[in-house]
Amino acid sequence: MLEIKQSVINTFERVGIDYKSMIDSDEVVVVENRFGGGSCETTKLLAYLVHWVYKVSNDYEAGIYNVSVQDFDRIRYFILDEDSVVYNTCID
Repeated sequence: MLEIKQSVINTFERVGIDYKSMIDSDEVVVVENRFGGGSCETTKLLAYLVHWVYKVSNDYEAGIYNVSVQDFDRIRYFILDEDSVVYNTCID
């Protein structure tokens, strides 16, 4: 995994993502596109972040705006920077 930029760490902390407990995990996790658009293997952290993006997206659709758009986008682009296959399969 790439070194995590301080701005991303700040975002993780601001939105309550416990990245430290997942960053060194060797566990391989399968993530699935929530609309049935495929699946792929990734790290525990990226799998968590994909599900976090889905949850925040659902919240936005329900009118719940607890996360800023800037933080939401920073997490999405972190996923893209780390693994474009995961991003293209599950986020894009």
